[in-house]
Amino acid sequence: MMWLGETVMTDSADVGIEAISPDLVNSDRLSRLFRFWKEIRGPQGLPSRADFAPEQLGFILGQINIVDVLRDPVNFRYRLIGTRLEEAGRRGDQGKTLDQVEPASYRDMITKTFRQVVDCKQPLCQHVSYLHHQNLVSYEQLILPFSHRGAEVDILVEALDWLPGVQHDLKSMARGRAAATA
Repeated sequence: MMWLGETVMTDSADVGIEAISPDLVNSDRLSRLFRFWKEIRGPQGLPSRADFAPEQLGFILGQINIVDVLRDPVNFRYRLIGTRLEEAGRRGDQGKTLDQVEPASYRDMITKTFRQVVDCKQPLCQHVSYLHHQNLVSYEQLILPFSHRGAEVDILVEALDWLPGVQHDLKSMARGRAAATA
């Protein structure tokens, strides 16, 4: 169920998404997070959120979201949004469910991605690239499944790291997002 080279059309821009093996991630932070996840999962296959404390993730804490998986119907709620991700435009989304998040193009893309991780019960890593006000934005995204009950995914840890060589003005991106949703 990987999206190798899939291009997704959105209302605002073309978004290119390419799935990669989490073992091949470029970001040192994401690679370290993936190794940590593999260490704590043990033989049960899915680690529990109780298996780690936020202070163990200080190297990437500002770049992660903790997402609750809701059932009947399936939805996702942002329990925690990292400070760097808030600066990049997710400010005000903490506590919201995905069906409340704008723009719709982002909501649809991330819902599809989150559902894939929940259904497969496997980590997903992908490169995402898109144009934002004539600037190329490229990042790696790692989504890790967790379970309180052992077999059913009920928490996702989503981490982002911008790819080297791509300049980002996070405040400009946030202003552009605010203007698009106003």
